[in-house]
Amino acid sequence: MAKDLRKAAEHVSYEIEMLMFAGSELGGWHSSPMSKPAGNYENMALECFLLHFRNLRGFLCPTLQTTCPDDICASAFLGESQAIDVVDKGNLAPYGEGLNKMLAHLSYKREPLIQAGKHTWPVARMSIEIFEQLEVFLALLSKRGPAMRSWFPSDEQISNRISQASSFL
Repeated sequence: MAKDLRKAAEHVSYEIEMLMFAGSELGGWHSSPMSKPAGNYENMALECFLLHFRNLRGFLCPTLQTTCPDDICASAFLGESQAIDVVDKGNLAPYGEGLNKMLAHLSYKREPLIQAGKHTWPVARMSIEIFEQLEVFLALLSKRGPAMRSWFPSDEQISNRISQASSFL
């Protein structure tokens, strides 16, 4: 089981890394003067960010989406046999409809969401919320021991991303 969790942690860490990378591309954290991609490059970066946000949201709070028995959930790292939410889903739940109807698959609900002005994404706020929830999970994981905690990005890396995202609010 520990070997399976170790491999799963690599996939989760990849999701975190790609969320950080896509968020930094959107926020212009990588250049001076600050810049961000334009046109389809911006769309590509945004969709990448949203996809990894959705995956991490489901990892932390599986009740926010349909799950399958083979899904990787944070609760498994905490010794739970069932896929349960390990953080408060309140900050992550509001993005569900848009993520599901505008990103995860084609839907006739996409156009009404656009017409209602619900097609914009507060990337900085979303970054802060997901990273704060990851901090909660990682703190819970630290209580189980340093071995599993070391499989994920450091507290400093997560804290730095929160600070960077906060600078855009």
